[in-house]
Amino acid sequence: MKASKFYVLILIVLVAGLLAACGSDTPATDETPDAPQATHTSAPDPTATTAPTSMVVCLGETPNTLYPYGNPNAAAQEVLQALYDGPVDHRGYEYQPVILESLPDMEAGTAVMQTVQVQAGDTVLDSQGNVTELALGTFVRPSGCFSGECARAYNGEPLEMDQMVALYTLRSDVLWADDTPVTAQDSVYGYTLNAAPETPADKYRVERTLSYEAVDESTTKWTGIPGFIDPEYQNNFWIPAPQHAWDSLSPAELATNQNAAQTPLAFGPFMVSDYQADTITLVRNTSYFRAVEGLPLIDRLQFRVVGQDPDLNLDMLKTGECDVLDPSAAAGIDVAQVISAMGNGELFSSFANDNGWMLLNFGIQPLSYDDGYSFWAGDRPDYFSDVRTRQAIAMCIDRQAITDEITLGVAPVMDSYVTPDHPLFNAEGAAYAYSPTDAGELLDEAGWVLNTEGMRAASQIEGVRDGTPLSFTFLYPEHPQTEQIAAMIADNLAGCGIEAVPTSMPAEELFATGEEAPVFGRNFDMVLYAWQSSEEPACHLFLGDAIPGEDEDLFPYKWGGWNASGWANEDYDTACKSARGSAPGQSSYQQDHAAAQAILMEEVPMIPLFTYQHAALARVDICGLQLDPTAGFMWNAEYLAYGDVCP
Repeated sequence: MKASKFYVLILIVLVAGLLAACGSDTPATDETPDAPQATHTSAPDPTATTAPTSMVVCLGETPNTLYPYGNPNAAAQEVLQALYDGPVDHRGYEYQPVILESLPDMEAGTAVMQTVQVQAGDTVLDSQGNVTELALGTFVRPSGCFSGECARAYNGEPLEMDQMVALYTLRSDVLWADDTPVTAQDSVYGYTLNAAPETPADKYRVERTLSYEAVDESTTKWTGIPGFIDPEYQNNFWIPAPQHAWDSLSPAELATNQNAAQTPLAFGPFMVSDYQADTITLVRNTSYFRAVEGLPLIDRLQFRVVGQDPDLNLDMLKTGECDVLDPSAAAGIDVAQVISAMGNGELFSSFANDNGWMLLNFGIQPLSYDDGYSFWAGDRPDYFSDVRTRQAIAMCIDRQAITDEITLGVAPVMDSYVTPDHPLFNAEGAAYAYSPTDAGELLDEAGWVLNTEGMRAASQIEGVRDGTPLSFTFLYPEHPQTEQIAAMIADNLAGCGIEAVPTSMPAEELFATGEEAPVFGRNFDMVLYAWQSSEEPACHLFLGDAIPGEDEDLFPYKWGGWNASGWANEDYDTACKSARGSAPGQSSYQQDHAAAQAILMEEVPMIPLFTYQHAALARVDICGLQLDPTAGFMWNAEYLAYGDVCP
């Protein structure tokens, strides 16, 4: 994703539904048909087995296509997880092989970073992350360079760049539902379909792929374009497509073919037996490579579109018309209702981190300071340049109590921009537990001492007039729950003798850009908002060159910058850029991500609060349901069951 887009990711996470419980995973696209109204009719009994077992999964939106390269929406992807097992599961922020023998690995030698010589006209990734044709003056990263700091302009002389290569080996027992073996060539065929201009699939990986080829019947080889260091290279195995069944159709024909969109040939635990506008019925795939293990556990899996009426959907779950509500069908159901129903033994819920997190941002370097700070010239008092003040404010805020109040304890408190369940979270970094006493000691050290009225005021702070109160405006976007959070924070800070005045603004005004804008014009004291989550640690959010400003020499992204705090740290920038320019398996990848977090957690340019959550809800005797922050909830469809069918 281009850096210039990062600032808009704040946006509607905090105004688009339940703040921290059962939010929708992905909004419906314009071309998705409207979800029909739910009907209170029981699913028909399965007929094909002696002891038939059936499960009904209720969806909040209509699947748009089951053609895996047809740009399927979130609901369609849930169905596809039952049709195509893997090929690679992305679970717990890490990749795991499913129909592969193992994942490519640098230590094992199945993934390598090789050096190649490039010349004018070659397709490369430039230092800004853009796919381009190498030409005189193109800024690129030479071999061994993993950040923009060491990039240089191509001058026509021989140049070496890094290139990633990875090998993927299929299991030998994977079959299509018609008993035809799934081969490496099927994966290459999938890549060919993905790459075709007529295919509506995303082209990000294709554009960064130099070649994808079958080495033999079971092995594919991916080669990236020079300069593309892909942290997700373990997942660059294309979903196999049944070439023997589809080869007579062109990519353009497949993109609109009804059979491909509704009854694609499967190699997973289930296959489609019936496709209707509001109901898709899957049955057991007897050719599934894990059938010998008795998987899947149930005979039939039915997806029913019920829309997004929270009261109706919860009632349908309680009455047994739905066995499972997917996150979009559970959207809008109040977390208190969920926890109450769980306590009454009426349902089971599985929560996972969703697509956003809440934070407090300090206005450390306001725009008015760019020409030099002067309290006497009318600049706002320098409240936050001393790290001790920022650390103390973090300890003044009872983040656990706020999280418990807003999410009823469902969401975890964050100490970094990385969620605590992420494998790259730095658990050794500084953390700031609620402690007004310790906070008061730090504030005293920083020169903010209590006056006779119990308020903090400046005493011998350089550049701040003695007696200046620690009193500032605290912005937040208009929304009932952000208002509640802001009020709790203001109360907490008042307990430390700090006056933070909560002030709401419409989101479109608060998050505008330009010199006069509150947040991205750097004209604020403190602000509460949300960032969209990313699977890779989001250290880029606080890079020094991402600070918004007018002078392009100082602020490369000008008013498109997103680091509104104005905080900059060279060591942090170096660690972050190196981490983002490397890949799993390289020693610098984990070390640099940990180093960047350690610096930010010590410096506290912002205070992370909690992550958004979404939920899958189910009948109380469900087994196998594990909503995952990166894999969703159908990643182990073969293990879904209930009652006596459970192992």
